[in-house]
Amino acid sequence: MSSLKAHSQTLYETDYLQWIETTVEKLQSQDYANVEWENLIEECDSLLSESR
Repeated sequence: MSSLKAHSQTLYETDYLQWIETTVEKLQSQDYANVEWENLIEECDSLLSESR
């Protein structure tokens, strides 16, 4: 596991708001290789479930 991915997972678990801000920055700059996709998909799926 790369240190960046490990940092992202830790950030997701410890500072959710910072994780969101960092993820948005990565998406806006098209830095797709460094997006933490597993947690992002989980969050999107959760939003869908809540809206139903």
